[in-house]
Amino acid sequence: MTDKRNLFKWNFLGFFIIVILGWIFHFVYDWTNKSVLIGTFVPVNESVWEHLKLGLWGVITFSIIEYKFLGSTVGNYFLAKAIGIITLSLTILLIYYSYSNFTGKSILVLDIASYVVGVLFCQILSYKIYQTANSKILNLLALFFIFLACMIFAIFTYYPPHKEIFKDSRTNTYGIEKNSTDYNKK
Repeated sequence: MTDKRNLFKWNFLGFFIIVILGWIFHFVYDWTNKSVLIGTFVPVNESVWEHLKLGLWGVITFSIIEYKFLGSTVGNYFLAKAIGIITLSLTILLIYYSYSNFTGKSILVLDIASYVVGVLFCQILSYKIYQTANSKILNLLALFFIFLACMIFAIFTYYPPHKEIFKDSRTNTYGIEKNSTDYNKK
């Protein structure tokens, strides 16, 4: 088991890296001239669903780095990450739908704050779960959940249900734009 100071250090560092990655990921789709491949991993529009990718892929990207230093010493590594991703997503959804039901619109400052608060909760829970008793079965189920979440986000990028959470409020479209630069190249 890794000492608590090292766990804390990685979770503290992770908070800042995941927040910064979320900021960067928000713009990558446009920076890559709307690459369909890149759109699998970053938001392709301004829908609530697409913005949940910021948390999913931010946590996964940081986790790939962090795993090299903590993964073999933390028995519940994937469980911590899966619960962190769920917590981050639920925090964003809870804050967004709570305030937007009253205001009837999206407020950028609150959207950014919901992401930052979600990352904070994600990292706090990960830190706590790292210190719990190891469960190989839960850890394997969590790894499967993370894989499944990645697949669902990828599929819904290209084939989103026509529900409000998937709808871009600016363009009234769903998922990836059919006129993306490499859409017809496939």
